[in-house]
Amino acid sequence: MPKVVEPRYGNLPDETGSNGCFETMRVYRKKVFRLDAHLDRLYASAKFLGTAVPKREDLRARLLKRLKQSQLAEAVLRVALIPRSDGSLGNRRLFSSTAPQGLISIVVQPVILPPASVYRQGVHVAVVPTRKFPVSIVDPQAKYSARLGSVLAIMDAQLRTVDEALFTDATGYVTESTASNFGIIRKGAMFSSPCWVGLLSGITRDVLREIAQSLDVPFHEVPLTRHDLYVADEAFLSSTLKEILPVVSIDGRRIGTGWPGPISRALHRAFRELIRSETHRAQGCRG
Repeated sequence: MPKVVEPRYGNLPDETGSNGCFETMRVYRKKVFRLDAHLDRLYASAKFLGTAVPKREDLRARLLKRLKQSQLAEAVLRVALIPRSDGSLGNRRLFSSTAPQGLISIVVQPVILPPASVYRQGVHVAVVPTRKFPVSIVDPQAKYSARLGSVLAIMDAQLRTVDEALFTDATGYVTESTASNFGIIRKGAMFSSPCWVGLLSGITRDVLREIAQSLDVPFHEVPLTRHDLYVADEAFLSSTLKEILPVVSIDGRRIGTGWPGPISRALHRAFRELIRSETHRAQGCRG
């Protein structure tokens, strides 16, 4: 019996879409920043979720081909792996070695960055009541397609007239924001919650760890509470698109001086210098 769909030209969503995964990458001067790290995470996510994937070298070549075709020097590169089932309704197997390779969506678009003023003035965030799935149910180390928790948290942030939301786990430990990792500075050291409390290991977060070492800033992974946030000297968000974005208030409480702090600014300067260095080397290799 054929499937009944309303409207007739549409497709009903099914459970196979729930185990898709994706990556968002930043392109600087025609080079994808930390492409291999993003592919490592994408393939790890796909393996965890049981999503059939193409050969890594083939996908890498397709990404670079689409980027070249776009003729964009500064861009956002997104790839999504969307699974397809290997059976009809009622006999679907979401995790199967015989499942067909899923759809691959590649989007290259101009980058839209936060205005320069927010890096000078900082942003305001709030810890919101919305919770994501706990690690015991869905491990956020897999960057999966379902984003309802983030959508609800953004709504919570907008109701509180702040720029971004922070999640906590069921115990009350602060994890991350809707699309960024989060960290604080206290007494000259950097602190971030460990991934096991329920956060994605961000590529930018990993780069920050490298930069902190080069700047002699100690980096500690410890579960963070609201108390830790409120008494911090500095706070920041980190992500592929935001880079390192200072946070100047949390839940209406001023953080430090209420302005971006010296270590957060130094980390961002060092991050930008690293980008210039890596893209310069890549262009030199092509020459």
